[in-house]
This record gives sequence, C-alpha cells and structure tokens, in this order.
Amino acid sequence: MKYARIGTWSAAMIAVFLAVSAVNSIPAATRTWTGLRAQGQAIVDQYGNNVLLRGFGPGEWTNTEAYMIGWPDQDPGAGRHQSQYGYTTIHNTLTGIMGQRAASHYWYTWQANDVTEADIARMQAWGANSLRLSINYHWLSPSDGVYLASGWQWIDQVVAWCRAHNIRVILCMHAAPGAQSNYLMADTAEITAHLWTQPERYQPWAIHLWQAIAQRYVNEPYVAGYDLLDEPVPPADREPDVRRFYVNVTRAIRTVDPNHMIFVEGLNFAGDPAGMRAMLPPWDDNMVLVFHKYWDSNDQASIQGYLRIRNQYSVPLWNGETGENTALWLRNMAKLLATNNIGWNSWTYKKVDDVGSSAYSISHPPNYDAILKYVRCLTPTSTDCTPPSQGQADTIRGRPDLRG
Repeated sequence: MKYARIGTWSAAMIAVFLAVSAVNSIPAATRTWTGLRAQGQAIVDQYGNNVLLRGFGPGEWTNTEAYMIGWPDQDPGAGRHQSQYGYTTIHNTLTGIMGQRAASHYWYTWQANDVTEADIARMQAWGANSLRLSINYHWLSPSDGVYLASGWQWIDQVVAWCRAHNIRVILCMHAAPGAQSNYLMADTAEITAHLWTQPERYQPWAIHLWQAIAQRYVNEPYVAGYDLLDEPVPPADREPDVRRFYVNVTRAIRTVDPNHMIFVEGLNFAGDPAGMRAMLPPWDDNMVLVFHKYWDSNDQASIQGYLRIRNQYSVPLWNGETGENTALWLRNMAKLLATNNIGWNSWTYKKVDDVGSSAYSISHPPNYDAILKYVRCLTPTSTDCTPPSQGQADTIRGRPDLRG
C-alpha cells in the first residue's frame, strides 16, 4: 500500500488546525515532577503554564478498525454486527486468506511503516504537542500477569520518538481485557462486553495491566497520562460498574505512580455530558474528564454541558477524539475548543482510500477489491464466500510501501 496526501488536508491547513491555541500563565506550583498535571480547570506543565493537548491518534496503527481499511463494519440486514471486524478478527481473516507466514509479514510491514519517527516529526512541524496511543491488550498482555516484550518495545519506541520531538503521549486502553463494549473499537468478536458481564475474570486482569503500565512509565514525563478506557459501553444494569472500575484502577495505579494524570471517559461513547456526569464526583486530584466530539455543530451550545461540569468540579476537560469530518469543520472545532481552553485529538491519522477526513490516505493496492468482496460476503450465516486465491493475496502482500 502507498500513502497519498489528501488535498483538503494540506500541511498548511493542519498547521492552522493545530496552532489555534492560547498559552496562559497559571500560578506556578513547586513540584519535583517534570511532567504535566491537572491544576484546577487546566492542564499545566512543571512551571504552571497552561497546556492545550492537541494532536493525533493513529488508531489505524495499533487497533485497526474495519472502516479504516475500507472493510464493512456493520450490516444488520446481512447479520453483520459492528464488532465483526475489529483488530483481532481482521488479523484472523487475513491469516485465513494468506496463511500465517504471509499474514505475519504483512502485519510486520504495517507496524513498521504506518507510523514512523518521520510521522512524529511531521506532527510536531504541524503544531502537534500530543499523541494518543491506542493500546490493545492482545499485543501486550495475552493473559493476566503475562506481558509481551514486543508490546512494551512498541510503546517504548513511540515514547522515545515523541520525547525526541517534544510531543506528550497519552496511553489509552482502546481494547481492554474482555472488551469494554460490544463494538469493534473494543476488539470483541463475541459481541459481548465481558469486562462488565464477567468482572471477576476480566477486571482484575485489566487493573493489573494498568498497574504494570504505570510501573513501567512512572518516571517518564513525556507520558502525559493514562486514558483508562476508550468509550465504555456496559449493559444498562452495569453502568454504575464503570465508575467503580475506574476508582479501582486509579487506586492500583497510585500504589506505583503518584505523578501521571488519569484521563476518564464517560458512558454513551464519551459523547455527551450525561455520560460524563455518571463518572462524578472526581476521586483523584490529578484527573482529566474526556469527551469525544463528532458530527455536531461547532458552537458554544455543543460544549456547554461539559463546561458546566468543569466549572462545578474544577477539573480539566479534553476532547480525546474528534474528526471524521471536513477540514473546515475541524478548523472551527479547534477554534471553539481553544477559546474555551480545551485541547483535542484528531482521529484517525491514516485511512485506506480516505475522502478527506484524515491527514493521509493509503491508496489501496492491486487486487484489494478481491479481499473486499470476500469480507463483504462473510456474515455469521454465510456458507458460499470464496476467498481470493493465494496468488492474489501474495500480490496484495507484495506491495508493502507504507511510508508517508
């Protein structure tokens, strides 16, 4: 696959999008910690200067979702649920088509080239100062208490690149053990949020995983903090469990890491003030409340509910996911949030055959339509779907030019 820049997302436009921010002085506090922290309604650096976290989330890299690569993500009429093509199912489907050796080579190439240090340097040149890194537990912790060196190396490399380019990293548990929702971003093939339906099995695992992450990065100031769960969606009768889980995770983190900010997303896909209020009151003095903003109006009314919460509890706000829209919408969103001292994170960084909503488009390779035809056919009840030939799959695999 080969990247081509989308015209509506020129570097100049991205610079405008990322650079509309005001740096205000806040009374400095004397601290030994040299990273960021929450202070009142703001995120501040070690000198007490206000910081707007603005940047990118390369979700396609570390927790690929179907729509990012042009695959179908839902079709209720065909029996296809939105969880069908999450990260693991995509991997397994390509392994079935290509064979294990070819699929492993393909994913190795993807991992090595989708985001490189050159991308991090480019983000910095555009004005970014943060990156939200999506963690999928599958590639870091295959079982409770077991951690893969390859997963740690992946995170370590990203943090090192970002440190070299003065970019802060928010570590986000995008797919938690057991799955925090029924949807593809949580990487569940069973259409069940087991983190909530089997808490005795999966919640200790998730808590231990966060504690291990915090232990590893406790002294790393270029890690801005920990986004505990992406868009939790429990069954209705388990909604109070989300806040309890967050409190327990925070308690475990604080036994090894007193420094880093805790980022907290609310119910309803973190998409409305009601979901945020379900997480209140705050339980830690170094917390940030996170919302996701998509496809709405960029006026004061669209964020007023969040501002009321910030004023009431004196806790910083952050727009942890936003985008999937036009460059003009993104520019207006950035201006609105900067005016209200709220940072943002553009989602996602690169997509296959994108129409202009992300920074880069990945041009599909020859014969990619054969894979798309096959995966569109697959449903839980399908019996007559013919995969592309090994030769076609090898042709697709054999064009691994993923450099931006």
